[in-house]
Amino acid sequence: MGFQFSRFYAIFRARNREFYRDIGAMGWTFIFPFLVVLGFSYAFNIGETGFSKVALVGEAPGHVKLVEWVSFESQEEALEKLRHHKVDALLITSTGGSQPVVWTNASSAKSQIAEKILEAQLTKESEPALKKEQIEVAEIKYVDWLLPGLVSMNVVWLATFGVGWVIVRQRKLGVLKRLKASPLTALEYLSAHMVSRMIVLVLTGAIVVAGSWLIYPFQMQGSFFDFFFVYALGCLSLCGFGLVIASRMESDEFASGILNLVTFPMIFMSEVWFSLEGSPVWVKWAAQTMPLWHMTDAMRQIMNEGAGLAQVSSSLVFLCVATVFLTGLGAVLFRWNKE
Repeated sequence: MGFQFSRFYAIFRARNREFYRDIGAMGWTFIFPFLVVLGFSYAFNIGETGFSKVALVGEAPGHVKLVEWVSFESQEEALEKLRHHKVDALLITSTGGSQPVVWTNASSAKSQIAEKILEAQLTKESEPALKKEQIEVAEIKYVDWLLPGLVSMNVVWLATFGVGWVIVRQRKLGVLKRLKASPLTALEYLSAHMVSRMIVLVLTGAIVVAGSWLIYPFQMQGSFFDFFFVYALGCLSLCGFGLVIASRMESDEFASGILNLVTFPMIFMSEVWFSLEGSPVWVKWAAQTMPLWHMTDAMRQIMNEGAGLAQVSSSLVFLCVATVFLTGLGAVLFRWNKE
């Protein structure tokens, strides 16, 4: 039995109506991201607290309060992290001389605070004064850095729960058992769900980005087209992820637990809220095996660094492979009802 558009369109329309008739769920989908933007912009731009993350090239100068050291082999690598606001300052103690050098980012208030902390604790009568250097880069505020991660985080639940949990619920309610007795094919059913969810995701992403700009204006250094191209590809891979989880489960409660079990670590390890600089190597490696990390990192490079699709090609390849693999695996494993 071949693919028929009429059957596909019937499921597509039904899924769309189910979504927009649930006013509470639809409203929360659009309101929640804006609440996070407002909350984080207030919390991190008014009275920042916590440790200063300082890159270190050379030996640590002993115990320094309020500083978290992040070691690097080369000055060039450390300066690149400072330039992109992933560390607050850079201290070089292996200059071949007796005078340590501290580098700061002229556009970062946290960088200036880190410099004062280092100067107060390392400049003593018995020790040489710090030599100060600065790099000049475009200012990137925390909320500017956060926005791509926020957009990605919103996709995680909309994609995985919007595809995975819904299919499991329909299987539990016996809807899939009835559909199995109709001429509808699995390809038509699954593709209708995927396309319906992609329309919601793209529309939601556009509204969130536009609304965030109205609340907290940001600069898009790269192309909006490139930004949303990466966004759409990331949405597809995460929809495929939800499809794999939903392929055979019958309990929506168990499916919800599994989805939360997998998505929360993915969010925390994908640099949605904070940089992973200074984390163990295995954490960085694990993060880079997740579609969400590649999606967030690529969008962040496009938005804050002006990168094009060529500069984020490795993430694009990963997302394409993940989309094909996860969607194909979910389709192969899919069952109308437990057998």
